[in-house]
Amino acid sequence: MNWAESIDLYCERTDASLWSEPLNAISNLGFLLIAVLLWKRASGKGRDLQSLAGLVFAVGLGSLVFHTVATRWAALLDIAFIALFVLIFHQRFQVRVLGTGDGKAWAGTAAFVALAALFVAATRGLPPLPLNGSEIYLPPFALLLWCARAARRTQPASARWLTRAAGLFVISLVCRTSDTLLCGIWPVGTHVGWHLVNAGVLYCCMCALLAVSAPPSVPATHHAPRV
Repeated sequence: MNWAESIDLYCERTDASLWSEPLNAISNLGFLLIAVLLWKRASGKGRDLQSLAGLVFAVGLGSLVFHTVATRWAALLDIAFIALFVLIFHQRFQVRVLGTGDGKAWAGTAAFVALAALFVAATRGLPPLPLNGSEIYLPPFALLLWCARAARRTQPASARWLTRAAGLFVISLVCRTSDTLLCGIWPVGTHVGWHLVNAGVLYCCMCALLAVSAPPSVPATHHAPRV
């Protein structure tokens, strides 16, 4: 595979030039601004939360790089930062919200990875879904729903933030899925909505961790998790 090969996945891109997706690129500022806000809010509340805020910033940078250079390696970078946030958020959610021990929480995250991999493998064996590649985000959406349900009894404030995140994620998935479908009537596409709404999704997810009302039964570590 040629990792430097240019790829064209969205309506707004019309050629291989660096600035062929101006709206898709600039809309990543939403992630960067949210990351700065979250970094400040997480100050003094644990290095793990600040590490997650840093990952939100990395998600924005990865997406910005992808929507400018538009190569295969940039696409991998974009997905990698998103995946890293999802996995570390899941682990910290289990520790901070559910009171799970670190080791057991990592085991839970590994189980999610295995289930997500099985889902992706299953979809590849089926006829292509009309989702514009968005099916890879269905496992994280299911994970959001699970987290919201799991937090409902002991941390209702966190559960409410996660429910908001899930609702916003539906909107962002619609934006991502409809991008190529609407090219004929909306040439700039709708992918910009995926970025802006997803910035809100990540903000709500982080607020769910920040909203924990009392220490869980197993104290959360205040050190950055080992990756």
